[in-house]
Amino acid sequence: MTTVTLNPEQQLYVLNHGDGYTCFGFANARDHTNQIAQRLDRSDLAFGADDFGAIRGYEKYLSAVKAWGLSPRTQQTYFDPGTSPKVAKVLERCRNNRAKVRLIQGDPSTGRSWLDEHDVVGTIGRSMGTLKVPLLIEPEEHGGSAILTACLLGIVDWETGEFLFRHPAYRTPDLSIRRRDLADLPWEVHHAGGVVSRFSEIGKAGAYVAFMCGETIEPRIFQ
Repeated sequence: MTTVTLNPEQQLYVLNHGDGYTCFGFANARDHTNQIAQRLDRSDLAFGADDFGAIRGYEKYLSAVKAWGLSPRTQQTYFDPGTSPKVAKVLERCRNNRAKVRLIQGDPSTGRSWLDEHDVVGTIGRSMGTLKVPLLIEPEEHGGSAILTACLLGIVDWETGEFLFRHPAYRTPDLSIRRRDLADLPWEVHHAGGVVSRFSEIGKAGAYVAFMCGETIEPRIFQ
């Protein structure tokens, strides 16, 4: 049986599953609950003024998920609150077409990429369960990780290199390569005044920069 306690400082629900702990943010509980309430046209499910940061807020979230599971909408793909309708449409099309894509994730408010190099190239799948969320399935894998759909700045078609979706705020990262007097990793990639990666060969550094700028370069070249 899972027990729930509060971490007000970090605004987290702490879930004790008996054999381990997981955390779930107060804001996540509120936003998912309210999205489900709106989609099901069930105002009774929505968060009240005193639910945020309270145990009953998490209970509201569980009730909303249960209601979703009992509705026909549970057969649809479920996207994070704040996901652009364009993102949802592109991801669904790619899932149905089994198209290989490159995902660019970051902060939608600034358009700044997180410079992720793992779990961003593959096909789009979907999870099982009540909330069937989009998954990024890497080549030769049968499962994958959930996509933070509200944090997508770009979706790139792997075959053509064209942007299927590009967030209006997205800006190609300003990366530069510099050589340092280091024996093993002399080639540095700089971004926003700091070093983001180091390489033994300039070719790998160049491939990394190209990939981070949206080019369809196989990550194995520089990893």
